[in-house]
This record gives sequence, structure tokens and C-alpha cells, in this order.
Amino acid sequence: MRARTRLTALLVAVATASALTACGQSDDGSAQNVPTVTPATPAESPADAARPAGAVVAADAARAVVAGHGQQSRVALLSNDGRTVQIFTDPGAPGAPAPTSVPVPGLAALTASGDGFVGAGESGIVRIDPAGSVTVTKADLPGALSVATTEDGRTLVGTDRGHVLVLDRDGQQQRDIGGFVRVDDITVAPATAGDRAGQVVVLDRAQSAVTPVDIDSGELKAALRAGDGATTSIVDRYGRVLVAGTRNNEVYAFYGQPIVMRMRAPVADSPYALAFDNRRNLLWVSSTATNEIAAYDVSTGEVIEKHRFASVPQVTSMDVDPVSGSLLAASGRDGSLQVIAADAVR
Repeated sequence: MRARTRLTALLVAVATASALTACGQSDDGSAQNVPTVTPATPAESPADAARPAGAVVAADAARAVVAGHGQQSRVALLSNDGRTVQIFTDPGAPGAPAPTSVPVPGLAALTASGDGFVGAGESGIVRIDPAGSVTVTKADLPGALSVATTEDGRTLVGTDRGHVLVLDRDGQQQRDIGGFVRVDDITVAPATAGDRAGQVVVLDRAQSAVTPVDIDSGELKAALRAGDGATTSIVDRYGRVLVAGTRNNEVYAFYGQPIVMRMRAPVADSPYALAFDNRRNLLWVSSTATNEIAAYDVSTGEVIEKHRFASVPQVTSMDVDPVSGSLLAASGRDGSLQVIAADAVR
């Protein structure tokens, strides 16, 4: 049965009541004297779980799964220790080749860039082409925690010291933007987001807040709280920033300039990993407490549950393959990649 949950739409005047003061320049240090919370973590998955839906492919226990944006279906998994990236071609398909294991120098985070991948770690920026060739650009990235790329080829690195580092194509630092406690996620709105294209938003777990950032001027816009235990964020093709409120069992959507909370809806059992299906306008959410993944239609004034599947244990990261349309879910505990084919999602 489809569960329907009324959205909470907040006006700017209401949202600002929970806003955090955030304005600064590129030479700011970490945020001081700001309200903080203990960063939330997902619930431990039960051992006696149901058999996962779809295909389950043997893989390293992974902190991140990333679908490439090229013409062929390629998927990268970053191992928990940050020392290996596995590249899969057509994962889950009959006769798919074994993954290529690529040694990397201690990456903290990984993202897609064209038909390849970009990672960040204390050694610098690591680029991996579709064939698995690695190029390392040395850069000083202490405490690297998150990474994103922009349409114009810049790389953004978030650190556990509360900074966003902006690097050009050659790995040269253009700007150091402080003012956060930590930078756990960075989203960049895609070209399809219209006048929101290129908007950069930071998620800080220690403040449980989202903050738009002008990476050219270094200015931090007004921040908004996302419950008191937000953990992960993604951006969809419309430029909406979708956030998992793991501690509160909620999901949120933020949108606009200035940013406003447009959605707040309950999702039970420790929601954590998020993915957005741009073909079907579905938000996928993993619930680690029950080893389930659910898909929600968030295109109207209601959150409507469309699908629910048993998942692999302890889903740490999800993505949707833009080529095949399959949902990809990585286990951070048992070393497996779950692939739910597009045909199962109607």
C-alpha cells in the first residue's frame, strides 16, 4: 500500500526563525560559538535480514558508490579504508565482467566527473579514467571529508576542520572558505536546475545545517537547520537539496535563493543514504534499522511511497545509474553491491 505523508511547507519568515547566522569570507576559520549537536550515525543493521531484492554483486565493503556520467554504464565503489576503487561495467547484468580494482592513495570521498571519477584525500586530487588509469594532482588537503566538482572544472573539497577548498583544473587552490564546524557533504546544482544551476550547498553534521556558499566570493549565505541529526545530502535535477535526518527519522528538501525548507516528511527506521532517479522523479532512501530501501514521489504536495525493497545490510551510499536506470546500493559492512534494475521500478 502506498503511504502518503503531508509535506510541511515553510515560509521564509518561519524558516528564518531556525536559521543559523552564517556570513564570512575566504579567510575565515572554523565556526566558533555556534550551536552544535553530536553528529548522527545510522542505526546498525540487523543480522537476520530478508534476502535483498535485485542482483547482489560481490564487492569491497564500501563507503561510497558513484555512477559515472558517460555513455556506458560504469560504477565506482570506494572501499572503507579509502585505498581501493572498484570499477564495474554494467553491474548486475548477465555476463558482466569482473570489476577492475584500482589502488588509490587514501581517498576520503569520491564523485563522478564526465565518464570518469574524481576523489579527494590528504595526498591531493585523484582522477580515475574509465579504464582505471589514475592521475594524482598533489594538493594540501588536510582532513579531507567530501568532494564535488563544478561545471567549469573546479574541484571542491570539504574538510573535517570546517573548510571548503576551491581548486582549479590544475589543482591550484583558488580559495579557502571557512566558517563551518565540518563539511560532510557538498552539492552543486546541475545545469538542468535553471537559475539555480551551479548553486553550492554545504551540509555540516555538527550543526545539522545546510548553507549555500558563493565559491567565487567566499560568502556564506544564511544557513538553515535540518532537524538535529542530518547526515547526508544530494541535489536533484531541479536544484532541490535533499537531506536525510537520520536522528529524527525525517527527510527534508531545501530550495531557492535564499534557501528555504520546502519539505519535511517522516521516514522511519534511521534514513541514511539517498539517491534521486531523474527519469522517474523518485527519491530513494535507505533505512538501515530494517535493511530496506524505499522510493518516494516528491513531485507534488505529498510524499507518496511508490516502492519498497529489502536491501543489503548497512547501506552506506546509493546512486542511480543514468545509463541503465538501475538503483545501486553499497554495503559498508558485508561487502556487496545491490543492483535493482529499472524494470523493477515502474
